[in-house]
Amino acid sequence: MPRLNPEVHSYFDEATNAACYIVKDPTSAACAVIDSIWDFDMASGRTYTAHADMLIDEITKNGWTLEWVIETHVHADHLSAAPYLVQQIGGKIAIGSNIDTVQKVFGKVFNAGTEF
Repeated sequence: MPRLNPEVHSYFDEATNAACYIVKDPTSAACAVIDSIWDFDMASGRTYTAHADMLIDEITKNGWTLEWVIETHVHADHLSAAPYLVQQIGGKIAIGSNIDTVQKVFGKVFNAGTEF
């Protein structure tokens, strides 16, 4: 079987000092988002979707299909945009066993939703 090299696109978010990735299957239009970011403005205490919307724009302008949003670990530096991404352009969410607990707590604190 030949070795396939996925396309990996990295997106650094300065506000949270975190990286997010789109990983594209080299043999199809399928892609995954890894460690999505839901923006948070510390001064105002408000959330917004600029980073997630940028990912959606990248995926749609390239004709890719979002298959998975993968959260690899509990994020202490940012909230997850996984539910928003799936709501906007489809796909499934894969998470570690404790990430839903963190989202339930901080989703309430930031009024960002608690569902996964």
